[in-house]
Parts: sequence; structure tokens; C-alpha cells
Amino acid sequence: MPGRFYAVKTAGGQEKAVAQLLQAKIQARGIKVYSILVIEKMKGYVLLEADNPAIVSQLIMDVKNVRQMVPGIIELQDIKSMISPAKQEITFNADQLVEVVNGPFKGMKAKVLRFDKEKHEAQIVLIDTPVQIQVTIDASYLKASQ
Repeated sequence: MPGRFYAVKTAGGQEKAVAQLLQAKIQARGIKVYSILVIEKMKGYVLLEADNPAIVSQLIMDVKNVRQMVPGIIELQDIKSMISPAKQEITFNADQLVEVVNGPFKGMKAKVLRFDKEKHEAQIVLIDTPVQIQVTIDASYLKASQ
């Protein structure tokens, strides 16, 4: 069973230094902590994954720049969006065949006429229709056809 996440308040801007000190202490004493997370969006906090809060309390005792342990457990779903990898950049080429996966044209096949990387949109022509229709659509609504 994976551990639970506990937040530790640190001095501002010292999150990485605190994480390194905690890592050294974990290795030296063989303390059972599964992971240490420093999340850029959470300034002033370090997250520790452990089985119970007593382990975290023992670990942070007398560590420089640690202020206190935040009471309670941090749920994985609360931090998942902050630790998930960023979406890959979508790029389409002219004359590439695509499928519309969202919006009013969902399920239709199309051909890319132009792709604007800065605006993150593509000008496409729908090819499943009796009359070819040109539309500009958000690139996230498209996926490359096989």
C-alpha cells in the first residue's frame, strides 16, 4: 500500500535545500519515507510520502528551515495535476489528415490547410461532407488520423 502525503512548512525559497537535508537524514537513519516532493506551485512547502505522521514528525525534528508539519493528510487527487507531466505540444502539418475529436464536428475527418502554433488552432477542411467546409478549430479538438 502506498504511503500518505504530509505537508511540511518551510522557510520561503528553501524547499529544495530542505528536501536535500531530509533526503540525507532518511539515508543516514534508514527512515521509511517513500518520496519527497518539491512542487514549484507550492511555495514554502515540501511534501513527504510516508505511512504515518509520526515518521514525518521524527524526520523533520531539528532540520534547518523547517517550520512545522501541517496537520492532516494531503490526498493524491489534490496534487495530481501539479505532479503530472505537462501535455505534449500539438503540431500539425499542411495536408495532414486529422479527425475532429470534440466540438460540433466531432467524429468527422478533415485535412489541415494551415496550423497556427502561436494561437494553437488549425484551419481545416471537412472531407466527410457533401460540400467541403473550411473551419478554424482549436488544435486540442484534433487528432492525427491513422
